[in-house]
Amino acid sequence: MKKFWLSMALLTCVGVLVMGVCACGGAGSNPEQPNNPEGNQPQQFSGITFEDGEFTYDGQSHSIAVGGSIPANTTISYENNGQTNVGEYTVKANLSKDGYESKTVTATLKINKAEFVGVTLESKKFIYMGKPYSLEVSGDIPENTQITYTGNDQKEVGEHTVTATLTNPNYITKTLTATLTINAKTDIALAIINGLFKKPEPWSFLPDALSPESMGYSTMPIGGREAFASDVNVSQIANKSIGKQFYVLYEGLCDATSTINKLDSVFAISATLADVYQTFINNNPDDYATFTGAVGGFKVKIALDGNKSTLLAGNSTVNIELEYDGESEQRTARIQVTDGMAVKYTAAENSLKLAVKKTVSDVGNIKQIEFAQNQGAVAGYLREFTGTETKNLKTTGVFASNENYTVIMSDKRETEDMVITGYEEVYSSVTGEYLGGRVQETVKFVNYDTLWLHLSDVSGFNKVRIEEKSNGLNLDSVFINGQSTTLETKKVNPIIPTSSRRYDVEMKEVWYVVAKTNNGKTEYELEKTLIPMLFVQTEQTENFATDIKEKNSYMTNVQLPTAQITATNTYFTQLKELFDSVKESVTYEEIQTYIGEKNEFFNA
Repeated sequence: MKKFWLSMALLTCVGVLVMGVCACGGAGSNPEQPNNPEGNQPQQFSGITFEDGEFTYDGQSHSIAVGGSIPANTTISYENNGQTNVGEYTVKANLSKDGYESKTVTATLKINKAEFVGVTLESKKFIYMGKPYSLEVSGDIPENTQITYTGNDQKEVGEHTVTATLTNPNYITKTLTATLTINAKTDIALAIINGLFKKPEPWSFLPDALSPESMGYSTMPIGGREAFASDVNVSQIANKSIGKQFYVLYEGLCDATSTINKLDSVFAISATLADVYQTFINNNPDDYATFTGAVGGFKVKIALDGNKSTLLAGNSTVNIELEYDGESEQRTARIQVTDGMAVKYTAAENSLKLAVKKTVSDVGNIKQIEFAQNQGAVAGYLREFTGTETKNLKTTGVFASNENYTVIMSDKRETEDMVITGYEEVYSSVTGEYLGGRVQETVKFVNYDTLWLHLSDVSGFNKVRIEEKSNGLNLDSVFINGQSTTLETKKVNPIIPTSSRRYDVEMKEVWYVVAKTNNGKTEYELEKTLIPMLFVQTEQTENFATDIKEKNSYMTNVQLPTAQITATNTYFTQLKELFDSVKESVTYEEIQTYIGEKNEFFNA
């Protein structure tokens, strides 16, 4: 028994030593006293590391730390640590612990200079007015940065090289170069016309895969109830379909682009207009700020105001107002084709705001679309009002696009009594295909959160047939994979008769882009149709395969598309929060005011 007790005591002692303190010993031992059996020789710190640290300036404090075998309860104090600005700093670390000889170690903390990012010096053109012009650095300029210019403050005609040198103790010195051009009065007309005559490209803010040229089918894809009256392979249903939410944006861009292209008729006379205007300038060198005349079948007015130039050009077909700000390089235009069709836009290098007004069969529709682009990613807003100023149906949308996905969150619906709190549609930025939709809505006081998917993306669905005959809550009877019995669904709550369905196949309204060639010219039109799609309650996706097989024994190997559902759910919450924050931010009156009325010049 004594031998056993000694063995246990030894094991206990070894185990506690591993923790840094021995709780066993002879009479009078104290676990809180220094581990110093001899009573006069302090232990030495060993296995301590203190590595140099190197960082790049980012405005944050940087530190280095002692590592290695640090005994428990060791006190460490630092000197000269926690540095923010560029430089090399000697940092001391002082280690102390009862029973140990104090130790000081040193290391070097180095903070290197950062590079200036997001600063530019843009080239600009001016008209000779006998006064000096200058360029200025813009962008994210760090605090305490000194900027020195050479070649600035020019007033003579010609091209002048301007250099800006940026210095800052925490940044690598950066030199920017740009050209300051001052055009003489004798050759400024072409410069003014060229500044005005540049069209925006609305489709450039969306991926190429979603452009009409890429989305266009040579013939109208299969669609409509009649087309599905007999069995159709789901692989025949075209996947580049456009849902109702994306359609609002797509239609707006189509209408805007078509109207903006009316500028081509004026651009075609640009050379002639420049010659006529230059002759006017030469004949009126001291008073050329306003010119009116008739050029190339257009009634024309040119007006200059400092760095801003304006062109009004109209005929019986179109009235055009162009404005160019040479300082900001922002272009604004208003194009009116008829009293019921007008477009206005404001374009800058990485942004575009455009509004479209049109009236069809006495029904008014106005849209406002805004794009902002940053490092290849695009974000934007959509507003639409259908009806009149006093009675209209409003739609709000937010959208985002990157190299993989283009996503829109909107609330487009047909009537006010249908409450959509958020309808998201996701498209591939690579192929242009519809990947999936998710909608939160309230219908007759029942809330829904539903996913919508193409049948061809769901494994186990091979064929579909639609009979226009009500089947419970479904307006149609749906037959899958050649069966003679209808697809049977399952209620979310079987006890409640009006409970929503966990899944079903319904005819869904979509649009396709169709290429049509007339007289050798190809145009792209949006054609509406119906195609069968699957919906699944979001909270029931994990049970879907079991649910559908339970009700339809012939449905085997059914599986929802994981990639499409993941893409759909990934962006929903973030876009929904943004959508909720902006849906009331723009009014009908504000868009009408932005579009404005045609200039009185065209009425004279």
